[in-house]
Amino acid sequence: MNPQEFSVLGVDPGSKSWDFFALKGNEITLDTSVPSKEIVQEPQKVINLIRTIKNLDLMVAPSGFGLPLKDVKDLNEKDIFFTLLKFEREDQKKLLGLGEILRLIKAEPIKAVIVPGVKHLPTVPNYRKINKIDMGTADKLCTAVVGIRDQIETYQCKPEETNFIMVEIGYGFTAVLAIENGQIIDGIGGSNIMGFRACGSLDGELAYLIKNIHKENIYKGGVASIAGFSDLSLKEITLLAENDVQVKTALNAYISSVKKAVFGISSSFSGKKKVKEVLLAGRGAELRYLKDRIERGLRDIAPVRIMKTYSQIAKRAAQGATFIANGLLGGRFKHIIDNLKIKQASGSILDNIFIPFDKNKLMSDLD
Repeated sequence: MNPQEFSVLGVDPGSKSWDFFALKGNEITLDTSVPSKEIVQEPQKVINLIRTIKNLDLMVAPSGFGLPLKDVKDLNEKDIFFTLLKFEREDQKKLLGLGEILRLIKAEPIKAVIVPGVKHLPTVPNYRKINKIDMGTADKLCTAVVGIRDQIETYQCKPEETNFIMVEIGYGFTAVLAIENGQIIDGIGGSNIMGFRACGSLDGELAYLIKNIHKENIYKGGVASIAGFSDLSLKEITLLAENDVQVKTALNAYISSVKKAVFGISSSFSGKKKVKEVLLAGRGAELRYLKDRIERGLRDIAPVRIMKTYSQIAKRAAQGATFIANGLLGGRFKHIIDNLKIKQASGSILDNIFIPFDKNKLMSDLD
């Protein structure tokens, strides 16, 4: 087959929606989004959408925290745990139903792979991985691919000449990645920065007082909780900011958290001038209230603009997943994917953890 004609699919399992984007050569063959609540209620919808793509050459499956590149057919239950990081059965049943869907995909006669998260990448120095798990989930890697393509096309440069900081403002989480010479060199995952829903990094003393911290804790305490409007959208909350002191406080806290993250990660570059720009992605990137304030707050780092999108509906993470599938097959995005060293990813998200916990018991409980 002509490499330009590969049929590839990418899926992004977001907090608010699951997005699907497929290409056959340069032609878009699927571009859609399904509310996450519908996927949880009816996981078969994912399979039904996948089946609409005839003669699929490769799919980048929803990958959660990611794994070193692995065929979905080879996944075991331990692998699925590492993509989810949900140990309790009740936690596994909540939030997206990713594990069940991976099992359904595994049963399908298609070629699908799990891609790495940021921590698995060899381009991130080991010393930056110490005592970290969430440096950016696999979908953040996918979004970064879109940013690299954006810079290649905008500045007519090679993948290894792309340099930027990515800020993805999602429905639940916000993440920041550093890309130097077309490679991810550092990342601050969504559980470490305040988000619209997520609280961000927990103060150690607060964590001690809370004692029994569960997965659901990290999905709360963010902008919506501070503002006191957990049922409103991010757009609706920003509209209230001018007249509501508490809402303004919540958004100021959020902007401050993002600003600290970007300034902090800028120190990971080989030089200050390496950061060409800050690229904004995610649902919140289009909101003028946030964009203007982030732009003002980061002007000392680099210019800020919104990352290009290559679809009408599907989010950038789904687009990037599709580009990765194409590149893995040797298609037009091969140079981008090779330079990212996705195939050389290795290790576990539990590597380089020096805070005492019973890792052996955890692993034995999974057997």
